[in-house]
Amino acid sequence: MPKTKKILVIGQTPPPYHGQSMMTQRLVDAHFPDIRIFHVRMSFSDSIQAIGKPGLKKVIHMFAIVAQAIRQKFRHRINILYYMPAGPNLAPLLRDIFMLLIIRLFYAKMIFHFRAAGISDFVRQLPAPLRWLARLAYRHPDLSIYLSGRNPDDGGYFHTKKSVIVPNGLEDAAVPYLPIDRPDKEAINILFVGVVNESKGVLVLLQAMAKLLAASKPVRLTLMGDFATAAFKETAFAYCKAQGIADQIDFAGVKQGDDKWQYFLQADIFCFPSFYESESFGNVAVEAMMFQLPVVATQWRGIPDIVQDGTTGLLVPVRDAGKTAEALTKLIDDPQLRQRMGKAGRARYVSTFQFDSFLHNMQQAFLTV
Repeated sequence: MPKTKKILVIGQTPPPYHGQSMMTQRLVDAHFPDIRIFHVRMSFSDSIQAIGKPGLKKVIHMFAIVAQAIRQKFRHRINILYYMPAGPNLAPLLRDIFMLLIIRLFYAKMIFHFRAAGISDFVRQLPAPLRWLARLAYRHPDLSIYLSGRNPDDGGYFHTKKSVIVPNGLEDAAVPYLPIDRPDKEAINILFVGVVNESKGVLVLLQAMAKLLAASKPVRLTLMGDFATAAFKETAFAYCKAQGIADQIDFAGVKQGDDKWQYFLQADIFCFPSFYESESFGNVAVEAMMFQLPVVATQWRGIPDIVQDGTTGLLVPVRDAGKTAEALTKLIDDPQLRQRMGKAGRARYVSTFQFDSFLHNMQQAFLTV
């Protein structure tokens, strides 16, 4: 009988609700044959606005995580540590350095899952002493897991022993709503889902909306998600007011469960013009295809591994409101194209991004360590 492999997962679970925290929740809730998952929960931030901001409570929590990880090691005799390194941001990088330099002394094997991409590019630009500490903390992982081969080779920079690509997979939330029928209608609903900030492409999308409305296109835009900062909320509202498009824009906030899926059902086009610094995949694009929506998205990091240009949607350059407006116009003007791309997206979700496939691939990756 094979020996059960024990893995300690250190990671944030909701709240706040974002792609990484929700995938971590799925992982710690999963049941793998011959693998037992233990979990130390990160809870540095309880809202999107708090992410990346320093504070005394976060420092205390950092010490608590280290203590819990060491206690779990000896209590359950765990030898493998699974960790998701920070994205290109100084505060979480410093957190990682402190915790990993201590915790790794107690664990024989290290798995890094680069859900936030780009840490290697960030470390390269640091002053030499800090760069040395970062390379020491992230040194020689036994396995690096990437969401896409298009993302920066973060594990390679830290001399990983091996690496594997495991795209995310999601439960089929659309099943209760099938078949999805989107009849032709005069007003076209465009949906964005994600953290509402500049590098998620929100200003680009608002600029594209201004162009569409100036061209008398019958469109409305819904943005679902939390604002990253109060300052950006002010910027976005001021832009909409200045352009006279506020009546056609709905900032819906965070939605969960059926409330969330109703927005997907009522939408006609999904738009995700991200160039986010930590972007590695884009679960929301998978959700859109799950709900049979054509997707307009950017040629950025792992997004083209999800959206097939010309088949399940249209890809545009980053930070290009003009090209984004052109792609949206093409779909607005052609209901048959919307329907065809939506069905192709649904088929691609079923064939490539099912949750069971993700769990199988993660299990196979874990078993190599």
